[in-house]
Amino acid sequence: MTPQISVIIPSYNPDAALLDRLYRSLLAQRFADFEAILVDDGSDRADYAAIADPRFRILRQPQHRGPAACRNAGAAAAQSPYLFFTDTDCELHPDTLAHAVRVIPDEDAVAGNTITRVETRFGRAVALLGFPGGGILGFDRVWRVDPDGRAYSFSSCNLAIKRDVFDAMGGFDESFPVAGGEDTVLARRMVEAGRRIRYLPEQIVCHVEKSRLRDFIRWQITRGRGNYHIRRKVGRVGGYLRLRVWTFKNSLLRAGPRYAPVVIALIALSVLLQTWGYRLERRHAK
Repeated sequence: MTPQISVIIPSYNPDAALLDRLYRSLLAQRFADFEAILVDDGSDRADYAAIADPRFRILRQPQHRGPAACRNAGAAAAQSPYLFFTDTDCELHPDTLAHAVRVIPDEDAVAGNTITRVETRFGRAVALLGFPGGGILGFDRVWRVDPDGRAYSFSSCNLAIKRDVFDAMGGFDESFPVAGGEDTVLARRMVEAGRRIRYLPEQIVCHVEKSRLRDFIRWQITRGRGNYHIRRKVGRVGGYLRLRVWTFKNSLLRAGPRYAPVVIALIALSVLLQTWGYRLERRHAK
C-alpha cells in the first residue's frame, strides 16, 4: 500500500546521537502511514544499523554531492504524493506529520515552525537571532507571513510539499556548493510561479542549537557563501536585506536587557562573517 507521505532526510557523516533522536521522533509520530527515505551523501563514517523499522529506507549516493542533490534523489525515490523534508539534526513533534497530512492536500507547500532546542546560554543567544529555521523567535518573526497564513519562504528542515509541485518547480537547485540558500531559491521560484506556501505553526520541528562559537563562525561563513549564490540566482536582494533588519529588531525585542548585549555582538559578528563568506565565494567563482 502506498504511504500517505514520504519523509526525506539528507545525511552526511551524521552525529549518531542526533540521528537517533530524529529516528525516535519519527517512530513516535501519531500519524504512522509514512515512509522515510534517508539519503546518505557519500559518507565515510555513518552507521545506520540501528534503523530497523521497515518504513525506513537507506539510499546511498556514490559520491558527496550536497544536501540539495540528496533531497532530489529522495524525492525521485518517494512513493507518496506528498513529501516532507527534514534533517538529521532535527526532531519532529509527535503530531507534526499528522498536521502536515491534514493541510497539504489543499496547499502547494506547507512551511512549519522550526524551534531551536536550547540547552546552553550561548545556544540561547544564537537562537535569539532567529536561526536555524526560526530559532526561539518563531518562523513568523523571521520570515514574512500574511494575516491569512501565506508565507513567502520556507526552511528545508521543516517543509511539506506536493510531489507534483516539487517536480514542476525542478526540485532543489543542485548547483549550490554549500548547505544554505537552495530552499530560499526554491521558495522564490514557487512564489514567482504563483504557487501558495502556507505557514502552519502546529507543524513543529525542533532543531539542535549552535552551542559553540566555532560552530557559529563556520555556519555564518557558510551562509555568506550561500548568499552569493542566492544573489546570482535571484538578482536584487534588497527585500531580503530589509527582512533581516526586521528580524534583528525582533531579536533585540525578545532578548531583553540580559541577552541584548550578546545578541548585538552576534548580529555584528554575523554580518562580518557572512560578508567574508560572500567575498570568499565570489573570489572562488572567478
